[in-house]
Amino acid sequence: MERELEFKLLGLDLDYYKNLLEEKGAKLIAHEKQINTVVSSESFPLIDEDCYLRIREVKDLLNSDNKIEFTFKKKVKNELVRENYEYTTEVSSKEGLINILRNLKFNKYITGTKERASYNYKNLRLDFDTWDKDTYPYPYIEIESSNEKDIYDFLKEFNISKNHISLKSITDLKNELKSKQ
Repeated sequence: MERELEFKLLGLDLDYYKNLLEEKGAKLIAHEKQINTVVSSESFPLIDEDCYLRIREVKDLLNSDNKIEFTFKKKVKNELVRENYEYTTEVSSKEGLINILRNLKFNKYITGTKERASYNYKNLRLDFDTWDKDTYPYPYIEIESSNEKDIYDFLKEFNISKNHISLKSITDLKNELKSKQ
């Protein structure tokens, strides 16, 4: 199990912050293309509202490596950051996993693709995410650390207003956009 503390920074110029981070010594640690599939059941609520299952196919553009991960993510109540407990395992076959899940009555699969460039800066991981237009049309930065102080210190260092913070999941952001249309 991994404990995540994170939030998204919306409405920023990603190129500007990428360049600024690189100038300050941030290291590019990953560049990926991902296919993310959220799994659920239409027939019964097997998973709590603030939890979800995800299959993530990762194509590592830096190392020419591919992997498939299966994750159960559980949101923990936290007012300052998005806190999750995440249980992840690598799987060898997406098709095999989906066959198992279908037999367990998981019949709803929502897929989105994104490109992610990840940087390590001080005690932080910064993911610059760009989703396909149908999933979420606005790129954002996801910032993650093992403690809240480092995350908020980053905001101060880079003079980023707290107005840019979102504690919402990508599904919440997507649904919010749909409701405005």
